[in-house]
Amino acid sequence: MADMGDDLMMDVQMNDDNNYGMQQNNNDNMQQIQEAVPRLNGQMLHSGNFEGAEISIVGECLGQNGGDNTLYEFRASDDTKFMVKLNMNQPWDGYKTKYIEIRGYVNTDGSITQNSYQEHGNEF
Repeated sequence: MADMGDDLMMDVQMNDDNNYGMQQNNNDNMQQIQEAVPRLNGQMLHSGNFEGAEISIVGECLGQNGGDNTLYEFRASDDTKFMVKLNMNQPWDGYKTKYIEIRGYVNTDGSITQNSYQEHGNEF
């Protein structure tokens, strides 16, 4: 079973009415419930439905955009291009692989302000 850390654990149990229900396990170390973040493709990102929302998207890093060293161009799994703006308040050591999952907030122009990222290697 995967390590769930401090995340909320839920059990499905049958109650007295032979219906299935959810029961929360309270761990002594549980601090807060983490919300699910939608994982999008490029078309979903540009739909306008996620403006201001925290999202996750996996893409191929195509490189820095022009002279702005905080702006990177990506290609999503559906071949749609999107822009990622680095959050310079976060530690930054550069992307080391080609395929990267970006987690961040969608801006009004459809770009993403990066909150965090996870590298997935050069073959994906």
